[in-house]
Amino acid sequence: MTLALIRDGLRCLKREGIRSFIYKVYVYINRRNQYEMWIEENEKNLSDVTELSYNPLISVVVPVYNVDGGMLTECIESVINQTYKSFELILVDDCSTQEQVRKTLHRYEGADRIKVIYRNENGHISRATNTGIEAATGEFVGLMDCDDVLSVNALYEMVRKLNDGQEYDFIYSDEDKLSEDGRKRKDPFFKPDWSPDTFMSLMYTCHFSIFRKTLLDELGGLRVGFEGSQDYDLVLRLMEKTDRIGHVPKILYHWRERKESTASSMTAKPYIVESTRKAKEEALKRRGLTGHLEWIDDVAQFRVVYEPVDDPKVSIVIPSKDNYNVLKQCFESMAVLTAYDNYEIILVDNGSNDENRKLYEELSKEYNAVYEYRPMEFNFSAMCNIGAQLATGDYLLFLNDDIEIKGEEWLTRLLGQAQVSHTGAVGARLIYPKDNLIQHCGVLNLPIGPGHAFHGIIDNMILYGGRNIVDYDFSIVTGACLMISKDKFNEVGGFEEKLPVAYNDVELCFKLLEKGYYNVLRNDVRMIHHESVSRGYDEKSEEKHQRGKAI
Repeated sequence: MTLALIRDGLRCLKREGIRSFIYKVYVYINRRNQYEMWIEENEKNLSDVTELSYNPLISVVVPVYNVDGGMLTECIESVINQTYKSFELILVDDCSTQEQVRKTLHRYEGADRIKVIYRNENGHISRATNTGIEAATGEFVGLMDCDDVLSVNALYEMVRKLNDGQEYDFIYSDEDKLSEDGRKRKDPFFKPDWSPDTFMSLMYTCHFSIFRKTLLDELGGLRVGFEGSQDYDLVLRLMEKTDRIGHVPKILYHWRERKESTASSMTAKPYIVESTRKAKEEALKRRGLTGHLEWIDDVAQFRVVYEPVDDPKVSIVIPSKDNYNVLKQCFESMAVLTAYDNYEIILVDNGSNDENRKLYEELSKEYNAVYEYRPMEFNFSAMCNIGAQLATGDYLLFLNDDIEIKGEEWLTRLLGQAQVSHTGAVGARLIYPKDNLIQHCGVLNLPIGPGHAFHGIIDNMILYGGRNIVDYDFSIVTGACLMISKDKFNEVGGFEEKLPVAYNDVELCFKLLEKGYYNVLRNDVRMIHHESVSRGYDEKSEEKHQRGKAI
């Protein structure tokens, strides 16, 4: 066990407590074994290739500076040994001062498909990379660090993706970490398909990526002054030019983990923090978006907080029946903890008894809510659609009556995100009232049916990729707290009333995805969900459990 690992463990114990510490030790031990088994199962035939009809030249650009000779050799050999042979390797020495670097590069001078360039002065990563891009003759350019290693099938898989769609301008792959001695692989990063809001949270595309050369030229390559976040800044600018972005869901890149590398930690190089801030702020300005950044120390990332523009009205639609005490808690917490004040409440009651109906009427008067009494069999979709028809706001927030508001900016932040043009539905992080356990942190479309990510896991630890900390695009967010523009809600036809109880939010989110919108989880909006107070748990009813099979 390394000193760094011990230090990380003690930090976790101090910050997150014994339960989190034990859980992370368990995950570390088992993840290591599980990943080794995964590699054995999924990487059996990496050298197998089939003939491709489209075989563009790929220029792999590697800026080199004062790297260990053995690591540099491994890097170069991993490119030379690719199963796909239509490539050129461009090695750009950025005026290294270590003699071993030049000795290593000399061995490859004049080799087939290899160009070695020696810069006359040290220009740092952006200038050195741009030197390589300028020398590239390929249709696509792949960027690689001089101490890392490509999987033998990396270029082949990239080109196979291009054979599925030659229109792609940018393709990225999954990756893992490689120990400093090159003997062990760990920490696989299985990435989502293109997710613009996830990307605004963190540079997740990273390695291995290829770019269309003409687009790189149009963008002017990497920008000087963004060293440490130069790739992040590049993709932020690229996504403003194209949405033809692809993802190869395979581990094609092994990122060397060294003490001074960002593979170990973003804060290993403090200047990266400043360059990341600058890249994000400039992206907001270029796009004409109103917002600000918040530093999240736990994950060493900046959150983008979009600020509402033009003060639009939000219509908060709450379906409820015979649930007065819980509803009152929701209303009270909303009244006390809502900084954004241009909203209306629409309470849709599907048939409370006389006593509760009177209480609902009094509560609605007290909080200036619209009260719609519609006796009918419970149908969440129909009740939400009724509320949407009564709404006078430009944005709709569907909210369960068992939600307890926490944090004054909750509505401000949901609305700011909902105003971004590509946003479909916006969800929040919901926590059970006891034990700080996660109820909702995004919904996954699993083979067995839709399921909540990290359901029941304690919320005082950093989960996979910070998915309970930073903001992510998810296929689905729960209807228990879901904001959407009224225009987009009407565009997809609202909630499907043939799904009266469950999975109506899933169906709505799928329709938004099909229209090209992205559904976003705002983890900075954290609320308490007193789930199933009124209707019980689906898992305890076979009839309710079967609903999942209808999607």
